Amino acid sequence: MEHLEKLIIDLKESLEREMRAGFAKVEARLGALETRMAGIETRFDTQATRLDRQAALIQTGSRWTNRMNDWAETIDQALETKDREIDQLRARLDKVEDKLERRNGKPDA
Repeated sequence: MEHLEKLIIDLKESLEREMRAGFAKVEARLGALETRMAGIETRFDTQATRLDRQAALIQTGSRWTNRMNDWAETIDQALETKDREIDQLRARLDKVEDKLERRNGKPDA
């Protein structure tokens, strides 16, 4: 009986040593995993910052482009109005010149 008791105690102690060694390995691996995860988290944070900057630049560029399009449209409309006014003034000037030429009796060129 004493022999069986000694065997059981030895088995228990052996299991405790194995479990401690296993827990130590798990803790070491968890520590390494935490270190790797911290590195990955840092990389993600850096990437998020870069993406935020890019998004801000894209948004700023988009706003600038929209303002430039609005400005160009306004200028195009203003130029079109001026061109129409110039065409109308030319037509009126041609009529006046025609009347003057007919009064003065000059032949058409």
